Amino acid sequence: MSEAKKKKRQCSAEYIKYGFIQSLTNPSSPMCLICQKTFSNEAMKPSRLLDHFNKMHSDMKDKDVTYFQNMENSLMGIKFIHHVKEHKTIIQNKIKTGECILETHRGKSKVWDLFSKIIYANNDEVQLPKDTGYVCCTKCKTILTYSSSCGVSHLNRHKCQLNVNNERIDNFFAKRNKPNIPSSVTIEAVNCCIKLCSLDIRPFEAVDGEGFRQLCQFLINTGARYGKIDAADLMPHPTTVSRNCLKMAESLRSELLAIILPYFNNGRCSATTDMWTDDFKKIGYTAITIHYINDEWQLKSNVLCVKQFEIDKKKTGENINKSLKQFFGDWAKTNGEEWLSKLTWVTDRGSNIIKALEKYTRINCSAHILHNILQETFSLTEQKSTENTDAGIQLQYLKPVDTLISASKSLVRYMKKSGDNNLLSKPLHQHVETRWYSKVIMLQSIRDMYEELIKLYGHNHTRLKYINVDLLTKLIDFLIPFKEASTKIEGEKYSTINLVVLYRCKLVKHLESIKHNTQIDETSKTLKILAARALNAMESKFKLHRNHEIALFLFPPYKSMKMMGESEKNRVIGNVKLELLKIQENQPVRNEVNQVHPEVQAPSTSSYNNMFSEWENDFTQPNAMSSYENELESYTHTQYRYVSNK
Repeated sequence: MSEAKKKKRQCSAEYIKYGFIQSLTNPSSPMCLICQKTFSNEAMKPSRLLDHFNKMHSDMKDKDVTYFQNMENSLMGIKFIHHVKEHKTIIQNKIKTGECILETHRGKSKVWDLFSKIIYANNDEVQLPKDTGYVCCTKCKTILTYSSSCGVSHLNRHKCQLNVNNERIDNFFAKRNKPNIPSSVTIEAVNCCIKLCSLDIRPFEAVDGEGFRQLCQFLINTGARYGKIDAADLMPHPTTVSRNCLKMAESLRSELLAIILPYFNNGRCSATTDMWTDDFKKIGYTAITIHYINDEWQLKSNVLCVKQFEIDKKKTGENINKSLKQFFGDWAKTNGEEWLSKLTWVTDRGSNIIKALEKYTRINCSAHILHNILQETFSLTEQKSTENTDAGIQLQYLKPVDTLISASKSLVRYMKKSGDNNLLSKPLHQHVETRWYSKVIMLQSIRDMYEELIKLYGHNHTRLKYINVDLLTKLIDFLIPFKEASTKIEGEKYSTINLVVLYRCKLVKHLESIKHNTQIDETSKTLKILAARALNAMESKFKLHRNHEIALFLFPPYKSMKMMGESEKNRVIGNVKLELLKIQENQPVRNEVNQVHPEVQAPSTSSYNNMFSEWENDFTQPNAMSSYENELESYTHTQYRYVSNK
């Protein structure tokens, strides 16, 4: 027996007293005039309609039928004007007459960079719905249908959008399809990460580490291969990890040796080493990092070791030399002396490390020298000066600077301990003793948040009354060039030795301009004294190595070495000739040496050209240097075209 057809209820005109009329899109369903919510046909009962009205719109109980009739008339007047989608030809004509206009749509998809929505223009008499259901291509003016429910996939297939997509080379390659992971699983993963950080007291950044990701991927792959297993059956004991750590380190060093050896034999390696002592156990450590240029001309670096210095031995130059030889001898299974002599070393100016590497090529770390220069500049100790012998006057003018820095440190410590740092829109930054330019970051953070600090504590607060805002601002301007120079010179992914001469000259020029400033206010006098002290420190500490000068000459935009005199240029060229002679003796001369290559593609140097433009090559004038042989002559007189990496 077939099932009886369900009875369909009809919407009564009396239902308007409950605020209901028949739906505009489905006459067999009721629609609430107030919230415009449509209900099923089964809900078309006076009791259910009244129940919705009382629960959701109880504030309308005092309204009479006339109020709801006016609301219905207003709604119908709007809906019947454009409730039917018009044909695109009509829309095209309305665009021409101005009845429809184009509106930029800010959607997440990049397709909206090419398409604009077509909307009805405003009408003062009747409030019209904006959306026409169409979009227009801004290039070819083609009109296509669009609704938020259907998405933008058909817009992505439009010819103009395809041309945009084809400009990206990665569109020709298959992309990895991301699995459709339920949101519940993602939430559970977040909760597990929270438990990891909370139970094991680990930083939140631990879940973003490359090692942690590799471990997670291994566990996922293992589960996919062997099915559901207990993590306790797979994870090793900490002692097992500890025992195998050294074995893995030795294995990785052996693999690294095979990679580095060809570059080492060709003289394409350098090394840095540093020593420090643990504050708690007073145990000394030595770190060795090797840097090399691979066959793709990329600068790479690897930490070879962080080893404990022998406890029963003093950190003398002789003992450090023996320790380095022993490490390279054990690692390369050869004479450690050969490695020390072929590498170019970059270290700090510690007397013991200088003694240990005195027989080899060693260059002072320029970033470390800048730190020492600022340390000496701001030290309230007597400093010899050829222009001002009255040290007492100097110290008198430097006391406000010392007071400002001390007050800034005290303020940041207080803000962190009290928790008031969280009340600022940006937190104050604490300085690090081993990095002088961290004081610049601290001072900048105070200057940026000074107005908020005044609102928080007031002008007369004990921790703010010693902060001179004028001195603070000018001191930051004094220090910013040092911070920029140090940051650039510390770069690990690009060559920095060619920048040392440029930044030294830039800093000297910066200090000279402050020293010869004609203003006579107290703050200007203080900065003049700081500039004079910094220049003295630069002269005594920042000595250029011959390799710094050679590297500048080999930096094509500045090979003219405009900041040098003729005698200095000739000295650099002489050193370059000696290096070329060494290469010629060790390697056979190639046939193409005498060929001239007028155009050489190299990485863009635009970021430096603006900063050091006064020393950039000028090929509009005749070259002042004499003719040189072979490669040197070709390089010196060739104008190079640079192509950006972007």
